[in-house]
Amino acid sequence: MNTSKKLRRLLGLCAFVLGFVLLVILADLYFIKTDTIASLTLHEMKQREDIDLAFVGSSIVRDHFNAPMITELTGKNAFCATIPTASTPGSIALMQELYKTSSPEWVVLVTEPYNFLTVQESTEAFYKLAPYLSDVSDLTEYFLRVGREDGLYLDRLLMFREFGADSPADVMKTIGLRYAPEKTYEKLLSTLDPTISYHGGGFLRHETDERADDLFRESVHRIHEEHNYYLYEGSKEHLLSFKQLCEENGSKLMVVIYPNHTAHLLADRSFMDLNDALEKFCDELGVPCFNFSYALPELMPRLDSYFFDLYHMVGEGADLLSSAFARVFNGYTAGEDVSSLFYESRWQYLDNLSITTNCWITPYRDGDAWNPALYQDEARVRELCKSKDVYLADCNHYTEFVPEYRFVLKHPDGSEELLQDYGVDTLYACDRDSLAGKTLRLYARIQNHEENGEVWYDLTIE
Repeated sequence: MNTSKKLRRLLGLCAFVLGFVLLVILADLYFIKTDTIASLTLHEMKQREDIDLAFVGSSIVRDHFNAPMITELTGKNAFCATIPTASTPGSIALMQELYKTSSPEWVVLVTEPYNFLTVQESTEAFYKLAPYLSDVSDLTEYFLRVGREDGLYLDRLLMFREFGADSPADVMKTIGLRYAPEKTYEKLLSTLDPTISYHGGGFLRHETDERADDLFRESVHRIHEEHNYYLYEGSKEHLLSFKQLCEENGSKLMVVIYPNHTAHLLADRSFMDLNDALEKFCDELGVPCFNFSYALPELMPRLDSYFFDLYHMVGEGADLLSSAFARVFNGYTAGEDVSSLFYESRWQYLDNLSITTNCWITPYRDGDAWNPALYQDEARVRELCKSKDVYLADCNHYTEFVPEYRFVLKHPDGSEELLQDYGVDTLYACDRDSLAGKTLRLYARIQNHEENGEVWYDLTIE
């Protein structure tokens, strides 16, 4: 009798566990929000058997490599296999899925420091990709790979908790995008952002008059902040796994470093450290690697004016990058030396970068901690602080160039009152509290390169 009760309890426990597991799977598949474009991309990828040239990565691939255009320019059927925020673990899982239907001759892994810290794969990327992986072993490998790096096993296993649908309509959208993505997309078009359109081949085109000038002015990294980008051992291991996957499936691998806005390169030199280390590592592996941040003007103009947010460009910028890539790809695969299309090193690149992209003002008060990077003459500043309000100017620039600064008082009607004209002194001092409630504007430019323009920054004094 006792044995029978124990058996029933055990069977009941097993049934509960099985039911709970099935409920979690159901919730992760259907009760989550779904990325519309990711769904379209993965659906199209699974239907394609003709992909010759696969671009793999995050939204920097989806938004900036015009697959139809590249197909026309290279003669190879191009496709962007992408998931927003994905790092190399996600790219590995994407390629495992792509190889189920296509055998591309070339695979192009597109990286940048923000998505190549491959020891960090966001849970957002996992929830957008995992439900579409058709092989349980690939899904398990992806889950374990990213979980080993950050320990967020439970967050990913129960991803519906963070990314759960907000309404029954969201659930219906998820189901529709899973089983009839093209028809669902057509129905959703009127509710989607009109500035974006899916052009096929995994390419999402942005057409907007918005530009990120204000964002870069206000929120880009400052040169005195510490941001460390390393080529971690985990990054190397993942890249080796990616290379091995390509070789096992008969594909040749190429690595492309995405050309971020110049502000990122000037503001944080470790940004370039990582790119340089990646180029060196690829050279050791025998993998061609091209850093499009160092593209010469004859290959590609500086793309800063095309960014509509901190990381993404409008369609015209994507076209310029795609055209430049096609030129490099065609030349390289034809056996040409395409290195002449790029600056030889960061130093040659920086030597030609006679601009500043950002400036800012740091108020300094008596008793504040001293930062010699802002001003060298500590005694002068501390003496002024006894009776004056002191403001220090700075900007992101290459150290071989000398910046000049101009301080003005900006009035509510938009007019300006000159306080201190252009000069190399970074300090402006005024009577105590004389600027309270007013807006101090700083202009900055590079000395002897005034034709390259100026940037500005506003500080409203409390």
